[in-house]
Amino acid sequence: MPVEIVGRDHTGFRLLSPPGLLPPGGRRAGLLAHSFRPQNVGLAMMTFTGWLTARSGTEALYAPHTSTALAAPANRTVQALGNGILAKHGVWRAGRDGTSERLRILAGRQGQQES
Repeated sequence: MPVEIVGRDHTGFRLLSPPGLLPPGGRRAGLLAHSFRPQNVGLAMMTFTGWLTARSGTEALYAPHTSTALAAPANRTVQALGNGILAKHGVWRAGRDGTSERLRILAGRQGQQES
């Protein structure tokens, strides 16, 4: 559900949500914060896991336990170069650890089942 971070303190983030979407009580929850610039050049993203406690139908407190982040540069050439290097590394690693071969075998089996 969409939320807006309206504040933070030592206990976590204060969130606002549209009325009727926030279930009462407390529970484990994930939170994704993101920012996209035009044509996705210069994007940023943070992912959290933590505890969500509803204070009302529209207000909640989110206490994160873990977080991870990703940021891409606001330069199209640098971003494309970085994406290419990461893709090449993934292909190399998949060949080295046997993932490529396992995928070829699975694709062959699936092709046999479809015909």
